[in-house]
Amino acid sequence: MPQTPNILLLMTDQQRHDSLGYSRQGEATDTPHLDALAAGGVIFEHAYSSDTACIPARSSLLTGLLPHRVPRGGGDRPRAKTASGLALTEGYWTLAHALRDAGYDTALFGKMHFSPIRAQHGFDTMAMCEHLPAGYPRDEADDYRRWINATGREDVRFQRPGMPRVFPYAQEYHPTHWITHHARQFLDAPARRSKPWFAVVSYTDPHTPYSPPEPYASRHHAADQVLPQSGMESNNGLPWPFSNITVRHPRGTFFEPDRVDHHPAEHLPNVLAAIRAGINHVDDKIGELLAGVDLSNTLVIFLSDHGDYGGHRGFLGKIPWLPFDDIARVPFFMAGAGVSGGRRVTAPVQSFDYVATVLDLVGLPGPCSDLDSRSLLRVLAGGEQPAERPVFCGTLEGFPMLRRGRYKHIWHTVANVHILYDLEADPGEAHNLADQPRYRALLEANVQELSAMLARPVPPLWRQPAAG
Repeated sequence: MPQTPNILLLMTDQQRHDSLGYSRQGEATDTPHLDALAAGGVIFEHAYSSDTACIPARSSLLTGLLPHRVPRGGGDRPRAKTASGLALTEGYWTLAHALRDAGYDTALFGKMHFSPIRAQHGFDTMAMCEHLPAGYPRDEADDYRRWINATGREDVRFQRPGMPRVFPYAQEYHPTHWITHHARQFLDAPARRSKPWFAVVSYTDPHTPYSPPEPYASRHHAADQVLPQSGMESNNGLPWPFSNITVRHPRGTFFEPDRVDHHPAEHLPNVLAAIRAGINHVDDKIGELLAGVDLSNTLVIFLSDHGDYGGHRGFLGKIPWLPFDDIARVPFFMAGAGVSGGRRVTAPVQSFDYVATVLDLVGLPGPCSDLDSRSLLRVLAGGEQPAERPVFCGTLEGFPMLRRGRYKHIWHTVANVHILYDLEADPGEAHNLADQPRYRALLEANVQELSAMLARPVPPLWRQPAAG
């Protein structure tokens, strides 16, 4: 194993766990480059995000901490538009800080939902491409938007949010191409041969606004899409207040669910075709990026921040933020340096486990004794299964999820109402077992574990005194 391996984190935005070719499921898209990379790595088939919304999930991916344990505050994002909370506060420990302190060149390309956009979280090089509606505060800090406006073109992505359309310019003006171009410039620079590097390449697709460029848009036709079997009726058995959240979100109209039945019949297949075109485009660009990467000396991590309903349960996007597997599970694999590949792991893990894994690989200590991230290095190196443990999601919204083994528990902490699924017998999450007496002891044990987890404090990992 190399002494100072490079680290490449590839991220997509709002991508289903079953959307890559290697998943061998009905949602899968043709992704030959990612499939080939995953075939030589270790695929984690039951990986969970820490949250079902972008900002808290990405804070966890920087720190290895569950969202309620990450300090948040300040910045240019109004609270009403920050999903589960404010973005990570500057001055706090991140994996990028740790690697930079250890002599790594650190770089970030694409979307990360920092606040402000260019917040300093340990990256020496940054080329930012956010998902921001026109006129958003501080949007001049978005490097992609400034660049495309300078070409005389508009950033058209949010002119029709949620409505599929073909990207109106040539492919080289698309964010996916722009992000890849800047990442390749960094990786191809002579300096990369003299120091180890940590690069985060974070694509904005397949998240809305569903605007793939040609020729990808023409490769995926609405008529060819296999539509989900479950619709709004699959939510009929949910207990109140979970049932109410699927209709109206307590945070207000900004977070209203995008219901399939509120659109014409052709909308869902058009959305699915655009999503698959976006995934196909990202896969091709990742193939170009990997062509210049020495996998024998680079650990490559692929994941998404959270999933997408994709029409399942009658919804599009990620709202409502109930941690169903559609939006809580994510694609996640690691390949390259330190990995004995060609394996699939079925035990549940957290996608932010890559943080402790990287620290373990490069020989750095964890920032605290109670880091939520767990190293998977032995799993990567020798074929071990991960140690059994609970995995969590959605710790900020008031309805956290715990999964251990085959059972998944969602707890509404205010109403003290429960959902319990047996995912081996019921992978579609259609049958709530919480009212069955034989599961009472399991529910009580889970509530104790969830309560203890929610009570865990923010670790004092400030690199400098916190402002104020």
